[in-house]
Amino acid sequence: MAARRPFVCFVIERLADRSGGAERIVVELANRLAASGRRVHLITYERGMDEPFYALARGVTHMNLRVPTSQRSHVRRVLDRVRDGLHAKGPHPKLMQKLLWHSKRGGFVRALERYLALHRPDVVVAVAPPTMVALANIRPQHAFRRVASLHNVPALDLESLVRWDRNPLDIEQRKQALQSFDAITVLQTAFRSWFDEPLRSKVHVIPNPVYSASSTPVEARERVVLYVGRLATPKRVDILIDAWAKLKDRFGDWRVEVFGTGILEPALQRKIRALGLEQVVQLRGHTRDIAAEYARAAILAHPAEYEGWGLSVSEALARGVPCVGFADCPGINALIVHEHNGLLVPPADNRVDNFASALARLMADDELRTRLGAAGPGSVAQFAPDAVQAMWEHVLDG
Repeated sequence: MAARRPFVCFVIERLADRSGGAERIVVELANRLAASGRRVHLITYERGMDEPFYALARGVTHMNLRVPTSQRSHVRRVLDRVRDGLHAKGPHPKLMQKLLWHSKRGGFVRALERYLALHRPDVVVAVAPPTMVALANIRPQHAFRRVASLHNVPALDLESLVRWDRNPLDIEQRKQALQSFDAITVLQTAFRSWFDEPLRSKVHVIPNPVYSASSTPVEARERVVLYVGRLATPKRVDILIDAWAKLKDRFGDWRVEVFGTGILEPALQRKIRALGLEQVVQLRGHTRDIAAEYARAAILAHPAEYEGWGLSVSEALARGVPCVGFADCPGINALIVHEHNGLLVPPADNRVDNFASALARLMADDELRTRLGAAGPGSVAQFAPDAVQAMWEHVLDG
């Protein structure tokens, strides 16, 4: 009889209405592990009762541990609003930081503790700092392997007050949490150097999987520059819009299509209107068939400041779409090889002008787009899903 494969729980804060890269990678990994015969649970802690944006395969159990806002008492909802208001007004003295942290995170910790005691998984994978901190604070009632999965630049995930929780206590908790994990996964080899020993000995480099796909010939593609990702400050979509204002008269038969949602969507829409770009720059929101957009686009533009990986870049390369990004952007400069599968933009001087120049060069040169696009699939072949799953199996099995 074959040995029982370890039962795995993935813990991620939110999946409903979340079309980001980390959410998608976690769902895809859970689906593949379940298909291979493992018992897999996906645990979230989110306000609503909506289903995950990405479809779960048969065999994957999803459980939202948070009581929906609509079912919480009026008093509880008022207290939540008061806490959130106090939290936003910081900084606070140490005692207040503790009270606010426990008010915001304590329910998650207690619910997770009860769930794990009931179901007794063999391995628990905490995806991103909020769930890492929650898992580190539980009182386990059985032994299990703990894996922390980071999906961004470690320094930004673990030290930033802007990202995740603004409470200074949360940063302390993030760093302390790592000590309790048996393994830590990061997306790039370069990220290992951020960790001190003995944590570095626990770090495993597991890239995101990239699925192979047929490539559309250049002559069959539309004159579309594509952006795919969250509409958040680090993504710098504003640079792409400002660059297009400089290019629209020269390239009147081209347009920009932006796929993704986020907090900056209203501000970006106002910028588009202010620059008179409504006809040539479109914010398209979510799509469940991004592969179709890669298939018809001529160029992928990704002007981000930093990335843990650059999922849209890797996917575009796999489909023969040449990519443009900044040379100083982690997670992009590890995927785009300048003059081979795309163009890396110099970060010095004027970033908008430099980005516009790189786009103009690609748009004006069909032969260059053909050459760079042809190199794309081979440049990401090493990240095939089977190879990445094998890396995960090794970490999960210990």
